[in-house]
Amino acid sequence: MMIENISTPTPGPKEAVLIVNTHSRRGERLFFRALDLLQNHGIDIVESYPVRKPEQLRKKVQKMIDEGHSLIIVGGGDGTFHTITELFAHKEVILGILPLGTANNFARSLGIPMDLDKAVEVICNGNVVPVDLGVINNQYFINIASIGFSKQVINATPRRLKQYLGIISYILYETKYLITQELFDCTIKTDEKTEKLKTRQIIIANGSFYGTRKVHPEASLDDDKLFIFMMDSENEWQGLKFWIGFLLGRHLSFPESKVYITKSVSIETIPKKYVIMGGEKFTHTPVQISVDHRAVRAMGPSKSQNGS
Repeated sequence: MMIENISTPTPGPKEAVLIVNTHSRRGERLFFRALDLLQNHGIDIVESYPVRKPEQLRKKVQKMIDEGHSLIIVGGGDGTFHTITELFAHKEVILGILPLGTANNFARSLGIPMDLDKAVEVICNGNVVPVDLGVINNQYFINIASIGFSKQVINATPRRLKQYLGIISYILYETKYLITQELFDCTIKTDEKTEKLKTRQIIIANGSFYGTRKVHPEASLDDDKLFIFMMDSENEWQGLKFWIGFLLGRHLSFPESKVYITKSVSIETIPKKYVIMGGEKFTHTPVQISVDHRAVRAMGPSKSQNGS
């Protein structure tokens, strides 16, 4: 079923299901608080589930969609939403988002506050908004995919450190990966041009945020575009420069920075590289990447909540 035109601001339903990934950074601690806040704001929670295993969470979300619930509120991090968001594609059901993970790139890209109380207010008083999904070799990704070293960083960073320090833990704990990541050859093909370069990491953005910074000031989750960012350099310090640039919001100012804005792109690498989506390896290069425009309905901030 195709999503109806929702260009006119539309409030969300007042009856919902709540499903929280209690394995996420803040999920276990905040499940009951989220439940109380939603009910206090006038949302009738007809069913609620704390779920710890990712495979069970996906099954539970699918079951709630099949039962015909109009609003399903999910609490978790980017890995959680990568796991379940495709289930909402081209369905009339609406996704409510509680950012309870480490980076929360997807929620940030939608303009959802990291504070739980304010995130609940978006669900209760915000509007239904259209969300694009990225597609890599026929597999969906929600916000950011990467080609390079991210899997090592995510796996090697202790979960307890992520719980206390959040996204900065990736930088503090994994400096050695930032310096020594492997250089590879890359061929980028868009409708406009083909380029060959050397790099150590490629960021593929359907949304806008990667960590606490925007990949590009024009990027958003509803623009029908992909933003591809990389640094064309053989310098051994490029990995560290790459991340420091992101932390400072200076990554686009480097002369070796490359940005491609397109609806579709193909990427080949030598050697083959894994593509990381939601913190997991899902495929490897070569890849064909495109956008599924307005694929999902989600609760986003109203104009007043955005401060406009």
